[in-house]
Amino acid sequence: MGLPLLAVAAGLALPATALADECSLLTDGGSFATNAQLLDYAEQLEEFGPRPTGSAAHTEYIDWLEDEISAVPGITTSELSYEIDRWDSGTTSLTVGSTSLPVAGAVPFTAATPSGGARAEYVYLPSGTNITAANSAGKIVVRDLPWNNAPYLLFYPPLLGWSVYDPGLTINMLGSDSTEILAQAGVDAAAARTAGAAAVLMVSQLPHSQIAGTYAPYEGLPIGVPAAFLGVDEGTALKAAIARGGATGTFVSEVRWTPARTRTVLATLRGGSDRKIVVTSHTDGMNPVWDNGPLSILAQARYLASLPIECRPKTIQFAFTTAHLYQHLTGPDRREGGAGQYAAQLDREYDEGRVAAVIVLEHLGARRYDAVGRGGSLPGKQLVADRSLNELLLLPVTDSNAMRSLVRARIEARDVRRTAMVKGLSAADLATVPHHCSFGGEGTPYVQHLLPTISPIAAPKMLFTPQFGVEALDIDLMRRATLAFTDVVLGLGPMSQSDIAGDFTFMRDQRARGARTCV
Repeated sequence: MGLPLLAVAAGLALPATALADECSLLTDGGSFATNAQLLDYAEQLEEFGPRPTGSAAHTEYIDWLEDEISAVPGITTSELSYEIDRWDSGTTSLTVGSTSLPVAGAVPFTAATPSGGARAEYVYLPSGTNITAANSAGKIVVRDLPWNNAPYLLFYPPLLGWSVYDPGLTINMLGSDSTEILAQAGVDAAAARTAGAAAVLMVSQLPHSQIAGTYAPYEGLPIGVPAAFLGVDEGTALKAAIARGGATGTFVSEVRWTPARTRTVLATLRGGSDRKIVVTSHTDGMNPVWDNGPLSILAQARYLASLPIECRPKTIQFAFTTAHLYQHLTGPDRREGGAGQYAAQLDREYDEGRVAAVIVLEHLGARRYDAVGRGGSLPGKQLVADRSLNELLLLPVTDSNAMRSLVRARIEARDVRRTAMVKGLSAADLATVPHHCSFGGEGTPYVQHLLPTISPIAAPKMLFTPQFGVEALDIDLMRRATLAFTDVVLGLGPMSQSDIAGDFTFMRDQRARGARTCV
């Protein structure tokens, strides 16, 4: 699948500028951060706790990252600052008649209930039933969160795939993976607001212990109706009460909006030219898997800074972006987060010859969790770690055969297994530049701005909850992946810009001539 592997030992055989004789395009693992050091980083990240955008914990994490990377010789730092209205959730509670049921947490950016809570009749509306004024006005709506199946075949050529590295043959091409669709909570809450409902309760198939504190969706815009998540046991009990008839109760959700400041930190390591390779990740998240990219960046920065400047033909800029969990950072008309703001800046700099490529690091080393039946008479599912497998790493790379071949070579050489390199994570539209408008996560704004982009991302089922810690990380795999993408930085250093850009040179010209874009 894909193109033949390049000769790694021969410096990848790519068009290049000359490097000093002592320079290598391969990272020296003996001089790189160890598993123990990466584990220390991950444990430090876990100690910060959940990090919603602009929260105290998020601010402390950014400050810590800035201190760590500022201590790297040769690094200079700057920042991009933003003012937001931070959303915080307080007490939540629920009663059905005289019975109390635990609440897993408010849906982010939803409204507070009135003083004393919202007291109303409960109504259960199964999936497929529209929320309307006729069935919901003045009531507390109960809905199930749906699950979505993604066929693995999508990630193989000739569909979205470019190549797959699965030497153990662990991926069933004819199988699929399923994930609970938390974004439905935002859709249903918006419909409930229009219908005049008093509140919405979204019922998960997972138990309270695994979804408490779930943080999604994260648009950063007020939804305007109180809403919360319930675990499967509480949801089952509530739906049974409704089925018996006349179920009423009180739902309490305390939330507040507070002016706050949040920032993106940029750390620059000078190279032999002003054209820069950008390595970036977001800093807000719920657990050590969601936003562990900055930890890999710290390890990369220390290693790359130890090399002589002759071995860094291009400048390297490390970016710790903010507002991944506050996507409408600059208002209701644009969904972009801090990454989108930064991507727009890089887009302008690219035209000035100051940007080479962007590498976005997320979810490296994520262990696989399967949703399995709970056994006995318990309803729903539970997430169970599969210690023999890591989560499938999806790896979108923009339209450059040279860059895709480099990435594939390094992924396979470092044995970052269960990796599917893809052309994008949305259907191709040949009338749009780029042809794939989504890279599935933090990489999306960069590709939409037609920047050559490499953006690994996994989709663990436990990504959005703080109930999982460092045990959800395979630290050895995280290190191998970090080494692979450090190799990629080194490989991009001497590569010509025409090879890095590939078809994006033509697409940027098309955009300048008025072609339809994704942004």
